[in-house]
Amino acid sequence: MTHTPSSPTPDTRERLLDTAERLFAARGFAGTSVREITDAAGANLGAVNYHFRSKENLYAEVFTRRAALLREPVVAAARTAMSVARTNPAQAFEALGRAFLAPHEDRDTTQFLLALFAREAIETCLPPGLFVREFLVPTIDAITSIVRRARPDLPEAEARASAHAFFAQIMQIVKGAGIIATPVDEQLAHAVRFTVAAVMHLEAAPPGRSHRQRQHKQS
Repeated sequence: MTHTPSSPTPDTRERLLDTAERLFAARGFAGTSVREITDAAGANLGAVNYHFRSKENLYAEVFTRRAALLREPVVAAARTAMSVARTNPAQAFEALGRAFLAPHEDRDTTQFLLALFAREAIETCLPPGLFVREFLVPTIDAITSIVRRARPDLPEAEARASAHAFFAQIMQIVKGAGIIATPVDEQLAHAVRFTVAAVMHLEAAPPGRSHRQRQHKQS
């Protein structure tokens, strides 16, 4: 049976998301109309309302879907790497790094995503905290689980600080891919060595004492 434009096909929702993501990256939220999205997606004008209720909800779903695509490889890698994190933390962090970098192997895709996120940084049209909740927090949680497995004596705050530091290093690799001359594998190897050295030699602060307090006493 041939579907008519007024009868949404099963893949209409995904076509709308794909098209909207591309147009939002190129033009931003305000610069993209619902008609432009539906025309480019080969859907009728009411399809956005049918599937998402509003342009705002469509925009939020674009980022929610993208967050899952970026997050899930890291979360899955962390689950697998737990078995070696205690005995071979370098292998565990390398697995996390490769999972993090996998969606960015194609430079055009990375440039596209950076453009999408840059548009949002300027326009700030997402519901507050959406991308933090959908991507940053679960990704940091996954990295923290490996830090804690490698160093179970570390307080939660220091374990999470180490996870944030590794996250920041990998993000720098993503941003610099195709620009920085150093090969990605070499950058990742450096990030892993740095992180493992830091995590395994980090002095755990006694309960109730912050890293800053400990440094002050040592000075």
